[in-house]
Amino acid sequence: MRPSTLARLERLAQERERALLDAVRRQQAMLRQSEQQTDTLAAYRDRLAASWQSGVALPAGQARRAGAFAAASLTAQAQVSEAARQAELALASALENLGTAQARRHVLTQAIAAAGRAELRAREDAAERDVTWRRDEHHQPIE
Repeated sequence: MRPSTLARLERLAQERERALLDAVRRQQAMLRQSEQQTDTLAAYRDRLAASWQSGVALPAGQARRAGAFAAASLTAQAQVSEAARQAELALASALENLGTAQARRHVLTQAIAAAGRAELRAREDAAERDVTWRRDEHHQPIE
């Protein structure tokens, strides 16, 4: 393959690698966000439980709202957990694809170097043949 074609393929591989690195960063950020949301929900539930356990009498409306919040927080926690699971799967996939892309790019880099060396060798050989031909052309036989 020509060095220019290999160079274009290498640039495409570099762009793919950059996109995969961005995907890895996004999934890692999603996992951190899920952890923060889980911590926040747990803190709210702990405060709610502490308020119930204090023995203070609560108005019925406040107790209903607290119960509704507790139920909603469990639903929210399930959604956060599912989002975290999806982010973990996407992260694993992105890391695997990134490894493959890096290996392909490495192969392309080696191919570019080999093609460059071959092209240089071909130019040197052509220059050597050209010099030899000219030398023979101007050679004067001795009489």
